[in-house]
Amino acid sequence: MEDKDLLFLNDCSNDLLVLLADTLVYDEKGNERLTEELSSKSVYKNNYPNNMKVVIPSMVDELQRFGGNTILNMFRGHGVAYREILEQVAKRIGVNFNSCSSTELIEQYLLQHIFVMSIDKMTEDDVKHLSHTYTKEELKDMIIRLKPSSPLFIKLAGIIVLQLSKKFAQNAALGYLAKIAASRSFAVFAGPVAWALTAIWTIFDIAGPAYRVLVPCTITIAYMRQVSRFSDDELNKILG
Repeated sequence: MEDKDLLFLNDCSNDLLVLLADTLVYDEKGNERLTEELSSKSVYKNNYPNNMKVVIPSMVDELQRFGGNTILNMFRGHGVAYREILEQVAKRIGVNFNSCSSTELIEQYLLQHIFVMSIDKMTEDDVKHLSHTYTKEELKDMIIRLKPSSPLFIKLAGIIVLQLSKKFAQNAALGYLAKIAASRSFAVFAGPVAWALTAIWTIFDIAGPAYRVLVPCTITIAYMRQVSRFSDDELNKILG
């Protein structure tokens, strides 16, 4: 099923598409998910990891099927649209959004929600190390006001994706986001982000196994949409 909210994937780099494919295929231990079907498809076998654009339709179908009910998927021949998946994930995490908001705006709120959760996990010393001028509450307020195209927003979102990639033993993101991993902000923010993601995982352990796919995929897609508008040179400058 074509998904208008995921058409932008065609504008993403091969590295980012590999990252999304790995998120769909591998679990937290680096093993192939028991319920995934992507890696068994010939288009994946023949094109992973060097020619990922031709795998996009299969990746979209896989994500949609994870978002839908297995029985209903069989009857209708496909899963549910990404927008429905995004709203499910956002509601479960506790993101405050209007159902009339654009997909991109809900994704922005989702990432900001994780930023704020991460700051809540920081000590005051961490906050001072990250910013000499802000208190914890002021820092959260500043984060909420960030424009998604701003370098700091992109860097923070990159830290979240990098921590996810470590959780899922995905090597694809480690090289792509190596500059972030070496940055001062990562050293301070990485731990709190990991704690925030662990808290989210605790929620979804209860909610059901499908969310263990949908949550990291939704976060990854939200990041991919934000960076897809930049050229490689522009992104290198932002991440540097």
